[in-house]
Amino acid sequence: MWLPWPASLLWLLATCVDVYAAVEADPNNIRTIPLRSHSLAAPFLDSDMQSRFYDFGGDTIIRADHNLDRYVRLTSDRPSQEGWLFSRLPLPATNWEIEVEFKIHGQGSLHGDGMAIWLTKQRGQIGPVFGSVDRFEGLGIFIDTYKNQRPGVVFPYVMAMVGNSSVTYDKDHDGKENEIAGCSKPPAQARGIRSASVPTKIRLTYFAEKSLTVDLQYRAENEWTECFETGPLPLPSVSYLGFSAETGELSDNHDIISIETKNKYISKGYSDQAPAGAAAGKDASGRGGRGGRQFRREQEGGSWKWFFVKVFAFGGVIGGG
Repeated sequence: MWLPWPASLLWLLATCVDVYAAVEADPNNIRTIPLRSHSLAAPFLDSDMQSRFYDFGGDTIIRADHNLDRYVRLTSDRPSQEGWLFSRLPLPATNWEIEVEFKIHGQGSLHGDGMAIWLTKQRGQIGPVFGSVDRFEGLGIFIDTYKNQRPGVVFPYVMAMVGNSSVTYDKDHDGKENEIAGCSKPPAQARGIRSASVPTKIRLTYFAEKSLTVDLQYRAENEWTECFETGPLPLPSVSYLGFSAETGELSDNHDIISIETKNKYISKGYSDQAPAGAAAGKDASGRGGRGGRQFRREQEGGSWKWFFVKVFAFGGVIGGG
């Protein structure tokens, strides 16, 4: 069920008003502001048994009992399931960080197929790509737990793909033709993310026109391992944050435990150097290139201003609908 547009807009504006109380800064003066509109934590649902900022569908179930494990289960450990969870509002941040605690587990020694994180123009549609639609426009991060026909790669495998609404995901070869970057080559960073002994997390850090970095936590709490870093990636100006999963003949539980999303912006007085983790001068494959640009002083604070521009623009779109 969708909230009336005034309520959705008011909640988004309330998020903007609250951000100053929670601003964080790192040594590079890259400040982060929590985005409640794109975060999620137990008990997940309000008193009306609805999620204020997310819709879900397919085979997704939500367990929020205080006496039991609490999770958003995209698929259960049963064959032929597909489920999704998508934000109701587009992501307003230009630069952002998304940290997701998830859990992939099940019975038996064989399992599949995997789950995905989306930043796409499309939202909330069942399809053949880890439970969501093919020929999408935007970014897909795939956590693939079942190997089809891709020799020389250790599974589970984590990879990124950018779609332009016409490219088809190469499912028969586990996305080999679509991959921008991925990990599980020795040392096999992605091994252990299924049925890990510690909370498993994935962190996406994105600087517009600069870089995307994907890190994993699976060995020990607060110990992050870089999976990959790319150069600039083209994303739609309007992108929804989503999650999906699917099972085939083999199955697994694919659970979302929490989602923490933050806007990132450069505070005043920042130097001309690119921040750590922002791969200036790299192309989309992560290789160095001559055309790379560095952060400039005139860009400082631009993400923050654009954040508010998007908020009011989205309000106008919702109000016009």
